[in-house]
Amino acid sequence: MRKDAQANRERLLEAADRMFREHGVEVSVGEIADAAGVGRGTLFRNFRSKEELIAAVLSVRVGELLEYGRELLETDPDDAEVTFTFLEGLVRRQEENRALLQTATDEMFAAPEMQRQHVELLELFGAMLARGKRAGAIRPEATATDMLMLVKGLCMFAPVEQPLSAETILRHLDLVRAALTTPAYSRPLRGEPASHAA
Repeated sequence: MRKDAQANRERLLEAADRMFREHGVEVSVGEIADAAGVGRGTLFRNFRSKEELIAAVLSVRVGELLEYGRELLETDPDDAEVTFTFLEGLVRRQEENRALLQTATDEMFAAPEMQRQHVELLELFGAMLARGKRAGAIRPEATATDMLMLVKGLCMFAPVEQPLSAETILRHLDLVRAALTTPAYSRPLRGEPASHAA
């Protein structure tokens, strides 16, 4: 790809990410192109549809999450807590991109790049859980797929228009902890239930 074409693609990804965070995924491709300083034709030369653009932005976000997790594995010395440090960071990032995540479709996740990242996420989760198991903090039967399903629940629970309170997020993080940890590492739930819960 030529340097100018690569620069246009990066501008489009940055503009789309910003517009999705600020205005939701309902923004038009014209608005995204304007924000990137390029024409609609340039946008469609890079992304065949709005859905493909959303998938590309989502892939960038997942890539950043992978980088964050790998850095934690290298630098965080606490085997018992590294999984939960990662989850707290993941939720912070998710709250900034909830509209994007909740619009993601199965077709987007079927794209080759997303399939590769899915495998890498499972490998990352497996490495984190292995450290926790060595410390006696993570249930020996817990798997990377278990953790992935719990992460999806954290990311998809609340509707975009009704963000969870910080107290409710703490509670749900602790519920994930309770599902993964051994009895010796259990602790009381912090926070409070979602307001519409029974």
